[in-house]
Amino acid sequence: MSTNDLDTFALKYGTDKSSAHHNYTQVYDAYFQERRESVVGLLEIGVGGKTYNGPAGGSLMMWRDYFPSAKVIGLDNDPTVDQDYGDRIGIVVGDQTSARALDVASGRAQELSIVIDDGSHKDALSIATFEYLFPKLAPGGVYVIEDTQCFYTVPVFENSRYLYDCFLLRLIHSIEQNGRIVTPKNSADFRKIDDFVLNIYERWVDRIAIHRGLLFIFKRDS
Repeated sequence: MSTNDLDTFALKYGTDKSSAHHNYTQVYDAYFQERRESVVGLLEIGVGGKTYNGPAGGSLMMWRDYFPSAKVIGLDNDPTVDQDYGDRIGIVVGDQTSARALDVASGRAQELSIVIDDGSHKDALSIATFEYLFPKLAPGGVYVIEDTQCFYTVPVFENSRYLYDCFLLRLIHSIEQNGRIVTPKNSADFRKIDDFVLNIYERWVDRIAIHRGLLFIFKRDS
């Protein structure tokens, strides 16, 4: 039996996030352990279904058990996932490219503490979904894009490595600058300009963490 609660739940419900497959639970637990009691709402894009080899809703039930107070919402474009997965779990059938579907799903979560994109695995769609949902993420929240190896190595998704690389560089550059401008006096001195037009990356991205197959994007508290 796993000593990691999250992995224990993952193995119980058969999700590929477990140590029996991707072993994402080890990484997730390291970042989420201290948040277990405070997470209000979690949205996961990608629930599973007839086109998925594992059981539908497995990760939703895993998250529900791991976060005892969280409302867990799953979004998927496969209507077969619209089932009853138990208390505190809701399903929205729709595409991650649909603003209406994303609005409905995020609204049902009440407050978005965590968003996990385990959906299309297409770089352009994942980036567009991030840019739409990240402003809705609660301050201090976490946005995760899963299976990022698909942006590089899986031909069936027809991804462009260049597009994802540009996305990562934009995140990194925005964190380094973070809405600040270099003073003429000393390039090591920065001053924050309150009345400055910042994009969502500059204004809200606090830090990122990159692991095998996982990209964590942490939102600033304020």
